[in-house]
Amino acid sequence: MTPRQLLHIGIALAAALFLWGLVTIFGGGSDTIEEQELVPALSADGVDVVEIVGGEEAVRLTRAADGQWSVNAFPASPVALDELFQAASEPMRGSLVARSVASHERLGVDSAKGKRLLALRGGDTLVDLVVGNQGRQFRTVYVRRGGEADVYQVLGGLGALVGRTVTDWRDKRIVVLTPEQIARVTVERGSGRYTLVRADEGWGFADGAAADSTAVEALLRQFSDISAQGSAFATPAEADSADFGRPDRSLTLLGEGGDTLAALAFDSTEAGYWVRRSAGGTVYRLYAWKVDDITPHDSTLRP
Repeated sequence: MTPRQLLHIGIALAAALFLWGLVTIFGGGSDTIEEQELVPALSADGVDVVEIVGGEEAVRLTRAADGQWSVNAFPASPVALDELFQAASEPMRGSLVARSVASHERLGVDSAKGKRLLALRGGDTLVDLVVGNQGRQFRTVYVRRGGEADVYQVLGGLGALVGRTVTDWRDKRIVVLTPEQIARVTVERGSGRYTLVRADEGWGFADGAAADSTAVEALLRQFSDISAQGSAFATPAEADSADFGRPDRSLTLLGEGGDTLAALAFDSTEAGYWVRRSAGGTVYRLYAWKVDDITPHDSTLRP
């Protein structure tokens, strides 16, 4: 190798080291420039309204004076709310990935694609974020503050939360009772009817016949969580078409003092059953197998 070739190699190495130094100093080896706190820690009693705007329908979660939450005027799911405020229990931090408005459409945080997340307390805006596409890392999403150009990548389940529909946020619970609360169970199936009663010696039928204690205990456990299934709720047209005046089945649960804990009426459909509390209100959907489980034929409860 000639001295001239060695000189050229030395110059190339020096240039490469110089460029590497510039990247290290100014680029940090990443397009992430800095991390900032975007949202402070929030709690359910510190927020009055949460709004998610964008997509096919707007979601408005509202806390009443008694602390109960609703979503678009329907009772809200305690489970969904717990997930929301669990995610908000620590400050949200994000890594800056872009500064230009030109990046908004590509990252999904423009006004056309992004979903606007607002949290309000009285007249104060606690959170104002536009949530966009999924980030490059697992469980990350791109966000920006409302009215600002900078875009951040945030780790967590925020993308899934803002993607929920009104139905996802609604309370799907129909009956939530422990076996100890229930003292009497009455089931009507067409023209057939039976009643189970609890006595000191255990459960039996109201007519004095013996009951299978294991089967009765399994039935009582069903009442610890009866929640709507499938699409969960009837549309207004479906609710109007249901016939609860002459239900196909009914279920009544009484407490120790004879108080009514739950009273349900069932109307069969091709895909399952509509179910409604006998006093009226929301019409829920249940699969046929679930209705069979909670209103079984009396023969399955006998020894």
